[in-house]
Amino acid sequence: MKNKNMSLISKVKNRYIGALLAMAILLSMAMGVMQYLLYQQSLDAHVINIAGMQRMLSQRIALYSAQDNQRDSEALRQAIDKFESNHEFLTKTGSSGEAIYLNEALAALYYQGPVQLDLQSNTFVTLSRSQLQQSTPQLMEQIFTASQHILPNLNDAVSLFEQHARSKTEMVRKIELLIWLLGLLLLFIEAKLVFRPMAREIAEALDKLEAARKLADDALHSKSRFLARVSHELRTPLQAIQGYLDEYLRSKDTQQLQHVKSAANQLDVLLYSVQDFNNLSEQEVVIERHQVALREVIKSACIAFQLTAHKKSLAFNLALSNELDVACYCDCKRVGWLISELVNNAIKFTERGSIQVFADLVVDEDTPYLEFVVEDTGPGFDYQQLREAVHSEHFQGTQLGLKRCQLLTSALGGRLDFSAREPIGTRAILRVPIEIDNQQVPAHTMEQVSARILLVEDNLLNARVIEKMLQPIAKLVTHVEHGEGALEVYEVGKFDIVLMDLNMPVMDGFEATERLRKLDPAVPILVVTANTNAEDLDKVYALGATAHLYKPLQPDVLHSKVALLLNKCGDLVSS
Repeated sequence: MKNKNMSLISKVKNRYIGALLAMAILLSMAMGVMQYLLYQQSLDAHVINIAGMQRMLSQRIALYSAQDNQRDSEALRQAIDKFESNHEFLTKTGSSGEAIYLNEALAALYYQGPVQLDLQSNTFVTLSRSQLQQSTPQLMEQIFTASQHILPNLNDAVSLFEQHARSKTEMVRKIELLIWLLGLLLLFIEAKLVFRPMAREIAEALDKLEAARKLADDALHSKSRFLARVSHELRTPLQAIQGYLDEYLRSKDTQQLQHVKSAANQLDVLLYSVQDFNNLSEQEVVIERHQVALREVIKSACIAFQLTAHKKSLAFNLALSNELDVACYCDCKRVGWLISELVNNAIKFTERGSIQVFADLVVDEDTPYLEFVVEDTGPGFDYQQLREAVHSEHFQGTQLGLKRCQLLTSALGGRLDFSAREPIGTRAILRVPIEIDNQQVPAHTMEQVSARILLVEDNLLNARVIEKMLQPIAKLVTHVEHGEGALEVYEVGKFDIVLMDLNMPVMDGFEATERLRKLDPAVPILVVTANTNAEDLDKVYALGATAHLYKPLQPDVLHSKVALLLNKCGDLVSS
């Protein structure tokens, strides 16, 4: 939930920043365009001013040409120079050879007949400069006539320049209107695609928080009954262990010991569910993957309830498909808990008749599923009763009953359905996806394994049990009680594989794994721990661990994992 809240905050923040950035970009573009257009208008005003000056200069040149004195000659020269420089400015061309300030109409006025204002202006300048060199009455008359002839054309030029400027002003007005419309459109898009979905997501997040609060309230309510009920729930596998041990003592039938082992496994699952008690939301459930024999998982979960059913005079039939004889990866303890919870509920609600349990491996769209079906001959239910039963004592168990069943099933990617049987009874169908282990080590390969194994374990009892488990595949097992001892032993002798506990005195498994990996980059390090914390596992993998198994260990799983790691990591040093 915390990660999702952080994700929502980040998403809202990014969308808000994106909306502001889009508006800032639009405003910046508008400012840039307006600055450019205002510069163009200022330039157009300057051009119009120069074009208007040409009219005044043409008349001033005609006036000064008619007066014959030295002071007027200097003024005439300045007027001619200014008229000529202004004309060059107005007709200036760019690098492409096109006029910079002349549009199509002005270019026609300046360069095309009948006006040819460019030619008139150059001719007028030539006549005026001749007056400076040698003044004659005839030349004065020509200059005056030329000035009167060019004046209307200069007036037309000014009008065309003003018209061109007005067209640009109209374009500025249209661009301002377009920017305003784009701003409104951007605000509409942001409201529809950014802020409205953002408000909806925030509302949904608040609803989820409220649902989480209610779930927490339910959890607190269930915890008040937890300690009172947990001892009762644990008595089912304990009763099975005691009953089968009594049967073994009477009959010496070793099959009873297998039942004891299955009941002990079921007890382990229940203890695991106690450890898992605080995972009350799907977002907090961390799914684990263990390599297990699928049939044994189901048998271990069901076998403990045979005696319970027998005490209630219920027939208990367990039918397991041959397709279940596979090794797979799944969260075996949670799957085992789901199976046991469904069977336990069926027995609780059935006073007479039978409990039928079926299990099979089915493939749906190339995905293998465990299909587990429990049928009873109890009173049945309707959906309203089922919803109410989620909070009832009967479904409570050590956890949240069917509520946790639905939660874990969803977290595992599976499905749990209930239906009524005819004429009476209930059918529960659990479907959970599993991953078939396609890299199982063949039996003959494991028989050939004879490895030198370093066991790092601080609990002497656990160490002795694991040593017994390793005997079929070990040439030698060397046991040390902490990481510092492991480093000292490893520097003296060579080992094919290291089994490493994490929580130990003197030097824990994290530091030992890191230092051991520096000593030998290739040796497989198999972490064997009861610590299910995902962060600790990520940390030890980062420090150099090769694989991990959770305690309590199953001999076949341990043998398979060790053999697989040795096969992957090359020849045995002890061979």
